[in-house]
Amino acid sequence: MSADPNKSNQIYFTVRDEIISGKYPGGTFLIENDLCKQFSVSRTPVREALIRLAQDRFVNLIPNRGAMVPYVTIDDIVELYQLRTANDGLAAFLIAQNHTDSLLARMEESVSREERMLKDGNISPIEISQEDFVFHDLLSSNCANKRLIDILNQINNQMRRFTRAAADHYALETLEKSVCFHRQAVDAIRKGDPAAAQAAMEGHWKEMMDGYIKRSVMGTLPLRI
Repeated sequence: MSADPNKSNQIYFTVRDEIISGKYPGGTFLIENDLCKQFSVSRTPVREALIRLAQDRFVNLIPNRGAMVPYVTIDDIVELYQLRTANDGLAAFLIAQNHTDSLLARMEESVSREERMLKDGNISPIEISQEDFVFHDLLSSNCANKRLIDILNQINNQMRRFTRAAADHYALETLEKSVCFHRQAVDAIRKGDPAAAQAAMEGHWKEMMDGYIKRSVMGTLPLRI
């Protein structure tokens, strides 16, 4: 018998967000009995939620042991950045072809806020990175391709596990490069140049991926996540 889908959804989204936030770091085992008590439900909706979390790569289901939150590895990071490079580039291409004045204004406002925050020496990298999320959410959710939006949401949710954990380690140089690429993308969208918008976003994500690889080699990446 299937569980109440509302209960299963509640458990899925709550546990997923807690994994993303770092409440359940890599290596944590999620105990069914504890989740049943937390959500005041039977095992069925908990198991259904855990199956969905496993399908979305937020947990590994280990026979006779349960659901474990996997560690984030450099291979995971590279794979996700490769996907983000291709798909965010396509999103920027599509937006440059067909966007509203309202969307362009919101994207320009976001980039301008990032630029002002960088000039203010009292604002932390974590706060600046939050505005970075705003910009990318505007880009990924407004490309007018429902399947692409679904793909980007899934990639983005997985990426936030390590981008949030690494935010306080961001160097200002890294953030400045990101904002520069954001500005290039917005300028290209305003000019109606899809190829330039795509190139800006692809360059941005490749730069970020190369930075993570370098930090991994140097041993400065804040993992185990």
